[in-house]
Amino acid sequence: MANLTFEEIIEVVLEHEGGYVDDPADRGGATNWGVTQKVYENHVGYECNKEEIKEMSEEMAKEIYFEKFWKPSRAEQLPEEIRETYFDMVVNHGQGGAVKILQQGCNNKRKAENQIAVDGGIGPNTIKAAANLKDWELKVERSGFYWNLVFDGAKYTKRTSQVKFIRGWIRRCFNLDV
Repeated sequence: MANLTFEEIIEVVLEHEGGYVDDPADRGGATNWGVTQKVYENHVGYECNKEEIKEMSEEMAKEIYFEKFWKPSRAEQLPEEIRETYFDMVVNHGQGGAVKILQQGCNNKRKAENQIAVDGGIGPNTIKAAANLKDWELKVERSGFYWNLVFDGAKYTKRTSQVKFIRGWIRRCFNLDV
């Protein structure tokens, strides 16, 4: 049974995101519960230091995710089957990136004359187009996004600095246990 509500889905997201991380190779910078310093500052309305991010409570992270991610994502309007994967993408890729992945996944199932714009906007056309999208199809599209971050051009052996994250991203994408 898929997780359908914010309260159910956020538990999975927080498990994926983990606690405090400040990896210099991570483009998001200092994060806790997956909330970046920039997002935290935007939510609280002032600049802070890494120590404040490190001390952020799980409850604060949930509040931020609900206000800054869940509400604008319109996840509750999408089919139940893809809701959890979509919201996890919103958290991991930002809303615009997640919606583009969703839109491209929808287009991969549609005839050329029925394509929707891949513009990152979650409007009625995208919501309607997602009606028949299967969760596995969305996950496959998402995995393509991750691999694009890693490959340097079309050369399989040439990788970017983001290669150190690929195994974790793919585990997250397909909810794989290790």
